[in-house]
Parts: sequence; C-alpha cells; structure tokens
Amino acid sequence: MVERMYDIARAAFDAMPPAVRFRESDALVIKRHEQALLALEPEVIQGFYNTLYEHPATNRVFVDGERPDREVTLSNWWRRTVNGPLDEHYFAWMAMVGLVHVSRKVTNPMMLSMTSFVQSFVAQKAATLPIDRAEADALVEAFRRLATAVGMVITFGYDRAYDRAVLTALDELAGIPEGMFKRLLDQEVRSALDEARGQV
Repeated sequence: MVERMYDIARAAFDAMPPAVRFRESDALVIKRHEQALLALEPEVIQGFYNTLYEHPATNRVFVDGERPDREVTLSNWWRRTVNGPLDEHYFAWMAMVGLVHVSRKVTNPMMLSMTSFVQSFVAQKAATLPIDRAEADALVEAFRRLATAVGMVITFGYDRAYDRAVLTALDELAGIPEGMFKRLLDQEVRSALDEARGQV
C-alpha cells in the first residue's frame, strides 16, 4: 500500500528545523497580495514553460502537443498557491507531485531549479508592485520559504515513492532480467500514483 501523502508531507516538515519552515505569517503575506500575484499568472506560465522547453534535458520530458495541458496544470497550481489555503492538503498534493515526477521521469534537479525559477520570478516582480520596500521584502521572503517547502516536500515524496517502488520490484523480481525489472518498476510507480490520487 502506498504511503499516505499527508504522512509524507508531515514527515518532511518534521525533518525541517522550525526556523526555516514556511509559516502562517508567510501565507498571510501572500494572501495580502493575492490580486497582484494572480495577475502575473500568464507571465509566470509562459516563462516557466519557455525555460523548460528551451533546455534539451527538460524538453525531453514532454511529448509533442502536451504543452497546453501542462500549462493548465501550472495554472491550477499557481491559483491554488496564491488563493490558499497553504495547509496540510496543499502540501499532501505537493507530496503526490513527487509521485507524478517519478512517473514522468522529472528529476529532482529539474524540479528544484523550477521552484527556484518561481521564487526568482516573484522576487523580480515584487520590486515592481506598488507597495513599500518592507512589504516587497516580506513577499519575497514568503515565496522563498514557500519554494523551499514545496521543493522539499516534492523531493521527499519522489524519494519515498522511488525507494518503495524499487524495494517492491526487487522483492518480486529477484533474479529476473533487467528489462523485466524496469517494466515492473514503472508499473509499481503507476499503481502508487493511482492510489495516491484517491487520497488527495
């Protein structure tokens, strides 16, 4: 049985020192600038996917014609992130994204670089908003903490899913040829992802 996404998210947060965790005060800062952040959606989506499609290693993750669907996925994430709440359900969803990444062969370096992209995007845009310097700094810090938390939970979800899939596959296929082992590993990840989707 797949580990519960809520448990993965909680375990990831428990591993983080409290001083560097995403805080309720960070969520409130993001909420204060909800309308300005929502207005940035088209630009963040275009920049995000232009960056991925322009790099050969990340471009290989995609199949022809899927960009519109992926943009909808990012749009849903952006709106949910900005609108909130940034609660245990949100972070359980991020743990499930780790499973999606195993299934899609999105590596943790690819993912973490794009959480950095979003963080840098918000930092750049915060300087242009009609708010004072202290509030702009608070918004940048809130998104920095959020990007760290999102990256940490997705990575942890990825690692837990991958490790579980490998152990299950090894147990079931000891001594079986590598090609067959790889096929079973892919099946285990897909099965775990289907089960996780039912939890979130």
